[in-house]
Amino acid sequence: MPGDLSGRVALITGAAQGIGRATALRLARAGAHIVVNDVQEEKAHSVAQEISALGGTAIAEIADVAVFDQVTSMVSSVEHRLGPIAILVNNAGGLPPGARFAPLRESSMDDIERFLGMNLLSMFACSRAVINPMIDAGFGRIVCVSSIAAPMGQMGGTAYSAAKAAVSGFVASLSKEAGRFGVRVNSVLYGNAPHPSRTPDRQAELDTWSHLGRVGRPGEFANAVMFLVSEESSYITGTTLEVDGGIMRMALL
Repeated sequence: MPGDLSGRVALITGAAQGIGRATALRLARAGAHIVVNDVQEEKAHSVAQEISALGGTAIAEIADVAVFDQVTSMVSSVEHRLGPIAILVNNAGGLPPGARFAPLRESSMDDIERFLGMNLLSMFACSRAVINPMIDAGFGRIVCVSSIAAPMGQMGGTAYSAAKAAVSGFVASLSKEAGRFGVRVNSVLYGNAPHPSRTPDRQAELDTWSHLGRVGRPGEFANAVMFLVSEESSYITGTTLEVDGGIMRMALL
């Protein structure tokens, strides 16, 4: 069946909460065996237990995906416990621990490197670790998470926006390298996603940005990932799916 992922091992990075958690649950409902990756150990195990309680198969793997040695150890562990990884969702990203959003003139190189590590180099590390086994198997699905900050920019977020903008080039190039071997590579560009740190006033402001009058729900973003890893998108690779409620099509009044 087009939406059936039964028996496929899916690694979702940054899956302990939010959109990553929603994606893990969505792919689990389609029959995938889920690897919940995060650096938040307690939350990662909680999501894995949640999936298991629903009748699915899930394990938690604690690793910093910006560190290649940790990624290779994680992939080796997953292969031993569940089998080869068929689906990779490069979801980890956002504000790295210890870093802050700030204008470039106030940003340290340490902060810049942290942003690039979490939001871009992690995708290189994880994709590099799984690409050869996927090619050998003749099957693979890689989805990389981007943001409207890539094409639109973000005040005080030059490093974050630059990292997310690089995702499109990464996806376009890797899809060319891997497509003939049965591996499809795409990205999902999220916009106006929910965040628990927002004040009600800020949330109300963001609601007006969307053509739909609200922020996106985690499950809506997860559905986009599900589409790209399923056979419903069997002739789609190297592209970006915008899931932003129309924010990038806003009219200037």
